[in-house]
Amino acid sequence: MNASSAKVTIDNADVAEKEGSFTNDAGEKVAYATRKQTARLEIGGFAYPYEIRLEKDQKRYEAGVYELDLAAMIEVNKKSLNLAKYPVLRTVAGK
Repeated sequence: MNASSAKVTIDNADVAEKEGSFTNDAGEKVAYATRKQTARLEIGGFAYPYEIRLEKDQKRYEAGVYELDLAAMIEVNKKSLNLAKYPVLRTVAGK
């Protein structure tokens, strides 16, 4: 792994899905759906619980060890840097 990545371990490939709705500022009812997987993010010698957000039709990640590619997640928006809300994971070779 390099300086622009972090280790992500997924122990269980289950996806938690949630649907609902809310009323926006214009008084309109808006439906939403979220899809998440739980994982561990390891960086700097420490492990942290981490929720991986999945896009609507994105395949789930299988159990295994991945790299979180922070460089691939950087977005430039009107002169500011942001991290994408959907992570970019790559399988770690040999794992």
